[in-house]
Amino acid sequence: MTTLCILYAGGTIGMVPGKQGLEPRPGVMNAALAPLIPAGIDWELVEYAPLIDSSNAAPADWGRLAADLAARRERYDGFVVLHGTDTLAHTASALAFLLPGFGKPVAVTGSMRPLFEPGSDAPANVALAIAAASHERLAEVVVPFAGRVWRGCRVRKADSANDDAFVAPNDAPLYADGRWFPERLLAVDAAGFRPRATRLDRDVALIWLAPGATVTAAAQTLALPGLAGAVLVGYGAGNVPDRLAPALAQAAARGVVLASVTQAWRGGVAPGCYAASAALAAAGAVPCGDMTPEAALAKLTVLLSDLDDAGAVRAAMAAVACGERRADA
Repeated sequence: MTTLCILYAGGTIGMVPGKQGLEPRPGVMNAALAPLIPAGIDWELVEYAPLIDSSNAAPADWGRLAADLAARRERYDGFVVLHGTDTLAHTASALAFLLPGFGKPVAVTGSMRPLFEPGSDAPANVALAIAAASHERLAEVVVPFAGRVWRGCRVRKADSANDDAFVAPNDAPLYADGRWFPERLLAVDAAGFRPRATRLDRDVALIWLAPGATVTAAAQTLALPGLAGAVLVGYGAGNVPDRLAPALAQAAARGVVLASVTQAWRGGVAPGCYAASAALAAAGAVPCGDMTPEAALAKLTVLLSDLDDAGAVRAAMAAVACGERRADA
């Protein structure tokens, strides 16, 4: 018999109408999920208290989820995490980096409409998550949603209203059109489970560049006391305004670890292609290929909390850990 653990962190999936709109209600999910679990699966629900609106989710919540999954790893064959969609891509990415070598499926899903609402997308998403968490060859963090299963560290929320809310702009699904693509699944890590530090208490900034005064704001962010790292979300192939160069250099001199990704929906950064990327290279920023901003932020946050040496963080940031980017990107 397959044994599954379902961690219910919160989100729209379990909300009910309240006086001020949809709100989470504790204690109702167990009975609601029971009809959706196939025969032959032994399951347990772990409900978080308080339930989290994912707009309020923080790195500490990523760490708590990872610690709870690690503590239960030996007792279950697979795991489902029910989560709000707003920051689901951040959480799925973080769990992928926090649980290297976990060796078991972790399916992170939610819904655009509450489970209790007629016509909700929740039952189908839960059913697909259960199937993913029961897959005997799946050994990574995934996001089952709207009939497809994506690698967790590759997804982005692409729609704020429709059921088909998640895509991986630079990656293909692991499951689509009713079938799995086994050649795309990550192999079980022969090194085994190597849990990382789950106290994510280093300050890391995500700096989205835009023309105008935001360059000043970016420079001010880079100068914040206690800043440990920053992901620069630049233009095109990873370009930044020339007048940001002094702030980048000063941050690097203080030991701030820098990384760069692109705002472009598809493709990745190409350091050295344009002179406008020279300031990042001079500051030692790690080019993150076609990694999503969500994955880059999560990876840098996890590494800075887990490793003491900035050089080791940069090296790990540049390496492919769990399929978060193409090796040649």
